Amino acid sequence: MSDDSSSLRTGRPGGVQRALSNLGVLLGGRAVNAPLSLVHIWMATHLLGSYGFGLVAMMYAFARTMGDIVDFQSWQTVLHFGLKPLTEGNRRSFQKIVSFSLLLDSVGGVAGFGCGILISLLAMQFLGWPPQLHLIGVLYCISILFMTSATATGLLRVFDRYDLLAAQGTVATIVRVIGTGLMALGTPSIAALACVWGTAEAAAWATLFFMAAREMHRRDLIGGLFHEIRAIIPEILSGHFFRTYPGIWRFALNTNLNSTLALAFGHIGTLVVGAFVGPTSAGYYRIASQIAAGIAKPATLIQTTVYPEMARLWRDRSVNRLYRLAVQIALTAGGIGTALLVLTLFAGRPLLQVYIGHKGATEALPVTLWLLASEIITVWGLPLEPLLFTTNHSGAAIGARLLECAFFLPALVVMVRQYGLSGVGPATLCGVSLLIVIQLVVVLRTAYSPIRAAA
Repeated sequence: MSDDSSSLRTGRPGGVQRALSNLGVLLGGRAVNAPLSLVHIWMATHLLGSYGFGLVAMMYAFARTMGDIVDFQSWQTVLHFGLKPLTEGNRRSFQKIVSFSLLLDSVGGVAGFGCGILISLLAMQFLGWPPQLHLIGVLYCISILFMTSATATGLLRVFDRYDLLAAQGTVATIVRVIGTGLMALGTPSIAALACVWGTAEAAAWATLFFMAAREMHRRDLIGGLFHEIRAIIPEILSGHFFRTYPGIWRFALNTNLNSTLALAFGHIGTLVVGAFVGPTSAGYYRIASQIAAGIAKPATLIQTTVYPEMARLWRDRSVNRLYRLAVQIALTAGGIGTALLVLTLFAGRPLLQVYIGHKGATEALPVTLWLLASEIITVWGLPLEPLLFTTNHSGAAIGARLLECAFFLPALVVMVRQYGLSGVGPATLCGVSLLIVIQLVVVLRTAYSPIRAAA
């Protein structure tokens, strides 16, 4: 069972204290993951060069984009609809939510794989793939099947096992480092690095599901689960499931749409740069975005810990504490992020020179700083989107994303075509700022009627 119900008896922290405690656990994993990621980048770029690394980054960005588009972000469904029955000891109801979430993951993975194969076959030229990627790119779409593991993530979050999430978060990077190191003993190639990255995705997926299944077994929640999985499709087709859990389908669709729109600030940048500027610039962009995201990660990890706490407070109708938590998280994350931005202004160029040389650092540093500034703006607004979803204002969250994408995607294409890699940063910063302003306005407008929204 979830230990949320016993937190008061055991003296465990709640609210912002528990979120920050879980953040500390996740940061322990990042302390291992971040330097290993930089080691992998250094090895990959030195073995294949910026052009070869850029080709693999383009394939990965395409596969990840397809996976994210079809991903229902079902971990949010597990938290939003599963936390109450889990806390109340309603085992069967919790298993039904998990079964529905697993079905969403399965459908999303298969759909993403099929669409990825089709698009990669028909649109290679549009994607900017040279002939040597034609077969490898199609085969790499297999990795999409392992990119939908949201249910397992949601289970570990609802069980408050952030230590396992921290450990699992290093698996893919460790596999990449070992695989890339083995490449150095043989003949390095684009196909070999793509195989290493695909294997890393599969290993991370398997580890995550093993951990989640073990935690379910420890809480005696496995028995009867497979029966519920078999029974879920007839219940969905008859409509009985949606009558039992009103709003769950709309919530799942909204989280999927929101995550799809959020791609505008994810791997779309790599795809656009690769298509219009070329693989070398796509590789530099991948490195810049990974470094920027990695530097800001200590702050952005707070969002993964705040979702469960907001769900608990909303469940208990602790509205004042909910909004107070949002303010505390914004100040904490924003302070951390701003300090990291200042640090990068001094350490950014030497770091990049170590990994991609003087020429690469000259190309990548400006876009790295732009992207990091965008990350920090996002960090200051971290609690806004979770707050909207928690308080049943998912439609407003999606509306904000739609407005952001309507501005950002055309601006990105225009800026990249006009200024090359240098155009990505300003377009990203403006798009992120617009999103956070819209989300803040919506939150302030809805903050005075939270109880009505819960009805």
